[in-house]
Amino acid sequence: MDPLKKKYILSLLIINALLIIVVILLSFLTFFNSEQDIAFVDNVKLFNGFNMSKDLGESNNVKVKIQKRKRDSLYNIYSIFREQDDNEKTKALELQLRSEDQELKRMNEYFSKDLSQKVWSRLNQYIKEYGESKQYKVVLGTQGNGNVMYAQKGIDITAEVLIYSNEKYEGN
Repeated sequence: MDPLKKKYILSLLIINALLIIVVILLSFLTFFNSEQDIAFVDNVKLFNGFNMSKDLGESNNVKVKIQKRKRDSLYNIYSIFREQDDNEKTKALELQLRSEDQELKRMNEYFSKDLSQKVWSRLNQYIKEYGESKQYKVVLGTQGNGNVMYAQKGIDITAEVLIYSNEKYEGN
């Protein structure tokens, strides 16, 4: 066989080998990237660990504690009047106690709903930004009750999203 023909055949073999390597490499990269297309966060851990949840919770707890003290003080006064058999003052305080108790329940419901709504509004924004920056196609949320029954360890991005969200919330 002439040397030119040998070089030609050798060149074809090298080119074919390189093409096979490139195809295998591209297949591997495509497979590897597809694993990173989907991730999930644990909603409960994210919500509870988010600094905004803690800040708003503390602020609301102060208001609720003030309302509880007001109601408890009225109850103490009510008990004193009841022991003294002062029916007129007792009845007036009963009405006021019911009103204060209703106000306390209303505050608890409002703060719980308001806090949750504000925090999730902010977290959803941060999760979207984080997902886009990491080029995820889908970020699922789970609460440990059936949304995600099993997932590989690497696709739970709760800790990373929590760090990102707290940094954004703190202005970093």
